[in-house]
Amino acid sequence: MNESGYFSDELMAFVLTCLFCEAISRDEFNAWCAQASSLNAAPAFLYDLMGFHDEIFKVYRVVGYVPCWEHEKNDEYALYGIAVRRGFESFDMPVTPSEALDSLKVSPKIELLFGQVFDFIKL
Repeated sequence: MNESGYFSDELMAFVLTCLFCEAISRDEFNAWCAQASSLNAAPAFLYDLMGFHDEIFKVYRVVGYVPCWEHEKNDEYALYGIAVRRGFESFDMPVTPSEALDSLKVSPKIELLFGQVFDFIKL
């Protein structure tokens, strides 16, 4: 996704997608923001996001823009698979829990990326 140790818009977009898919909790999001604040080129808004507890759709007000993560639809479904595996089933998932887990099986790169980005979360 990007060079290790560097912040990027794509990294931020991936993390936000994980939050919206409920693959991570709000507390895990806050913890990631604290950890990411030490990355090279980390933006100041990460400090505000460390304590973000508002409705998640309001996160873009803090960020100031909508970052973009280039991905296939199945990659997003794989994030729902991570949520299901972790016991966080979203009420508005676009796929069934079984389909989400199947998407995770066919997109192992997403599980690998998730593990790299959220190295403090054990799957």
